[in-house]
Amino acid sequence: MKVFLEQNSDTNSNNQPFFAHIEVSNVSVDFNTRFRVPISQRVNGTTSYLAEICGFQVEAESPNAVILLIEKLVLELVNFARLPTYVFIARRSHKMYPVYTYEDEVFATTPGGPVFKHVELAKVREYLSDYMHTIGALGAPGASETLHVRGVHRETLGLVRPIFYLKKRPQGDDENEFWAPVFPSKTGQSIYAYAVNGRREVDIDNGHEVLLLRSQVAQALVADKRLKEDYDLRADRLLPEYWERVKPNLEAVLSKLAYNGSQFDVYKEGKYLVAVEYRDREDRYSLYIGKGVDDLRERAAKDLIRRKLAKSVTDVSVVG
Repeated sequence: MKVFLEQNSDTNSNNQPFFAHIEVSNVSVDFNTRFRVPISQRVNGTTSYLAEICGFQVEAESPNAVILLIEKLVLELVNFARLPTYVFIARRSHKMYPVYTYEDEVFATTPGGPVFKHVELAKVREYLSDYMHTIGALGAPGASETLHVRGVHRETLGLVRPIFYLKKRPQGDDENEFWAPVFPSKTGQSIYAYAVNGRREVDIDNGHEVLLLRSQVAQALVADKRLKEDYDLRADRLLPEYWERVKPNLEAVLSKLAYNGSQFDVYKEGKYLVAVEYRDREDRYSLYIGKGVDDLRERAAKDLIRRKLAKSVTDVSVVG
C-alpha cells in the first residue's frame, strides 16, 4: 500500500492544505483502489491536521504523522480484501460499523465480535442492531436506537448521504424485506444501488433516473424471486431537491389520497400512479406506486398501518 502527501493548490487550501493519495491495489481487490482524501487543518492554540476515512477520523500534529495514521486505519478497515461500501452509524451511542459487499452478500463487522451477512442490507442491519442492543452496546435490549446508513465515496472515502432508498416491506411470512440506499456516482453523472449480486446504475436524466432505477432494481428482484410484483418496490425518503427534479416528469391528477386530515398528491407516470407523501420530520418525500387508484390506496394504507398512522385500509380514502 502507498500513501503520500499532495499540496492542495485549490481555493480551499487554507482549510484543506493537503490531500492524502492512497493506493491499495496490493491489499484490496476493489474495482477502485486509488483514493484522494482531503486533509484539513485545525488551529486551536496549536495546529493539528485531520482526515476522515469511511467516517473514522484521525488527527495529528503534522501532515506526515496523519499519513502514518491513515495507512494504519486503512489496513484495519480492509476486510474480505475490500474497503467498506457502507457504514452503519449509531448517533446516540457514537458508534460506527463498516459494511462490505462481496459477490451477492453484504457483511457487517463488529469490534472483536461476530460478522453478520445476508443478501439484503436490511437484514444485515436488523441482525447487527439486535445483537448490539442485546449486548448493551446500543443501550438496553429492546431499545430503539436506529442504525443509519451512509455510503462511502469511491474517491475521497468520505461518507455520502443517500439520495433516497428503495424499499419493500413484507406483508406476510412468504415475503422478503428489501431495503437499499441509493447514491450518486463519484462523477455525479449517474445514481446507483446494490441489489441482486450487482451494482444497478442509471444515468442522470432530468429526474427520470429515480423511477428508472426503481424499475431496474424491481425487475431484478422479481427475476430473482425476491419480489412478487414490480410495484411492491417503492422509492422512499427522497431528498427535497431530488423530488423537484422528478415532479416535472409526472402528470398531476385530480384525485388525492386522504387520511386523518392529511392528503397525498397523486400523479400519473406511464402505466402506473404515484402517491407522494411529504415527511416533515425528515424533510423527505416518499413515493407509493400502484396500478390504479384502488391498488395505490391499499399500498399506501398498508404502510400507514405498519407505521401505526392508520388502523385499517378503510381509513385511507380517495378524494377529488
